[in-house]
Amino acid sequence: MKKLTLLAILAVAFTAMPAFASVQNVKVSGDIDSTFLHRANFDLGAAVIKTREQNVFLTQTRVRIDADLSDNVSSTVALINERAWNEDNLGTSADSTDIDLNLAYVTLREMLYSPLTVVLGRQAFHYGNSFIVDSAGTNNVAPADSGLSLIAKDLTKQTALDAIRLIFDYNPLKLELLYAKLDANTVASSGSEEELNRDDIDLLGFNSTYELGDKMNTQVEGYIFARINHGAKSSGAGSINNAVQKNDTLYVPGLRASTNPIEGLNVQGEFAWQRGTKVTPSGTLANDVQQREAYGAQVIANYQIPVLKENKPMAQYVYTWVSGDKNSGDAASAGQRSANRWTAWDPFLENQAGGKIYNVMFNLSNAHIHTASLQIDPIQDVTVKGSWTGLWTDRDVDCGGNSTTNIPLVACASTVVAPDAATYATVVQDGADALGHEFDIDTTYNYTEDVQIGASLGWFIPGEVFAPQNRDIATQAIVHANVNF
Repeated sequence: MKKLTLLAILAVAFTAMPAFASVQNVKVSGDIDSTFLHRANFDLGAAVIKTREQNVFLTQTRVRIDADLSDNVSSTVALINERAWNEDNLGTSADSTDIDLNLAYVTLREMLYSPLTVVLGRQAFHYGNSFIVDSAGTNNVAPADSGLSLIAKDLTKQTALDAIRLIFDYNPLKLELLYAKLDANTVASSGSEEELNRDDIDLLGFNSTYELGDKMNTQVEGYIFARINHGAKSSGAGSINNAVQKNDTLYVPGLRASTNPIEGLNVQGEFAWQRGTKVTPSGTLANDVQQREAYGAQVIANYQIPVLKENKPMAQYVYTWVSGDKNSGDAASAGQRSANRWTAWDPFLENQAGGKIYNVMFNLSNAHIHTASLQIDPIQDVTVKGSWTGLWTDRDVDCGGNSTTNIPLVACASTVVAPDAATYATVVQDGADALGHEFDIDTTYNYTEDVQIGASLGWFIPGEVFAPQNRDIATQAIVHANVNF
């Protein structure tokens, strides 16, 4: 009788206990990156204070947990904190000591049938060389909850989006479908009509890669991505009419190829074009909706130089072209479409040239960018890379002029973006196309397998696009120590 009573109690107890998923394996990892940052003259002399300098220590801490629940199910959660030393409040609602959610996703392999993998949640991803789409978004935008958003927004490590990815692996063909939320906007019910809350910005995409299986390891990639702006829901003085705003859409089809024609040489080429519609303000209440027609291309060559093989010398050349607007001064009256087209490339979600000075100051649009670099390991565990970047506009500076005589002005205003998200008005010269040159030296030292120490020095020399009073040389020095665990 006592045995039956004990068994009954145990049965009730186990029935009442909450159920937990079985875990086959759990891995805890992370990193701590401490950085000293010095930057000067990112305003090119436009600020009232002639020499604008920034000296700051930063720490970025990440903790990640990966759990394998079964052979085909795994989950990942990662937390992050980014802050300047002893700076708990930057004057915003976000506290720099807050712990933010960086990653939170589930991976389901062989879902429904073996070739399909589904990744659901906040995740990091990129396509190709991140020329078109990367979950980090453009380097000139940082999340508001990051402690670096008003200090060094381009150095943030919060590089994830809430997304659903369906990956079909038919080796050597891989297909991927993407849906991500770029901005949820209004998520609470308000107003008398349900349509008032349909104001999200969504990212949709299809990407395919195919390995030819030849001796040159050739790979081809085709894709189409779309950014759909469902529109702001307000109207009135100074706002954009909803019906017009809904026409702000972006479609980006493209092709990329990679091959190795000779030993040690990899060559890549990518071409994309942008379609859709662009909403541009043309008055207090009027808006001009133009058809998009922009183009972008990139060529990358990496060559492992066949000398001093123990020092691993590597040469690289990158050329990037993104179109500019042919008719920047064009405008139409309210409710009318422009007779002209919007031909300026939209940076979309590119993530290239991280850590470079010009990448902070300029958006990836209306540019020809040439970069040449040489990398070598002079001694064991030390890598040194030197690079030069030259930038020219695709469309020469057009300052407009008198509407009757069409006489161009001698100079006009433009803006550059600083690392703290501030913008500065600079004077640019009509008809010029040379944006400037940047020189960078990067050094890394692998102290151990888990500890890396690095230093980066950079100088940006403004070109003739900028008037003489805005040709101060921008400089930066970044020294950091990263520990992985």
